[in-house]
Amino acid sequence: MSRIKRKRVGFRIDMTPMVDVAFLLLTFFMLTTKFRPPEVVQIDLPSSHSNMKLPESEVLTVTVAGDNSFYMGVSSQPTRERLFDSVIRQKLLNGGMSPAAVADSLNRFKLTDSFKIEKEELARYIMMSRFADQRMRPVIKADNNADYESVNYVIKVFKKMNLLNFNLVTVLEKEVR
Repeated sequence: MSRIKRKRVGFRIDMTPMVDVAFLLLTFFMLTTKFRPPEVVQIDLPSSHSNMKLPESEVLTVTVAGDNSFYMGVSSQPTRERLFDSVIRQKLLNGGMSPAAVADSLNRFKLTDSFKIEKEELARYIMMSRFADQRMRPVIKADNNADYESVNYVIKVFKKMNLLNFNLVTVLEKEVR
């Protein structure tokens, strides 16, 4: 006597909730992602053999562009905000801007990596940044086409501010090839 086989019962997995969660996560990440703003100036860095990495925080960057203009950047947002309050806010208020426009400028200033400064103001901005945060590590980021005098001027300002240890940002030689 043969045994009666039971009919196999197939199972079905409903994938609809998983697809819903996947699209929900995708939408969340698309809406909350903040992209890094484009750099204010393009810098063609010189090459070197040094492979020392710069720290990502507490860095005071002075950039010398190819046209010998100066840009300054501060890595931490609280320091950037104190720098804005001590130097830029008074300048904007004296220029006739409304407090709402100054607050808007502060919000944009917090998001920028670097901002353009005049050569004569470089020492003042560096000093105020150092007052805001004593642990700031000075860094010079100079374009390959920048004049030696411009980079030397930044080094002299660092020396004048008693910042005797600073770094030069370069690209590794093997990255250039």
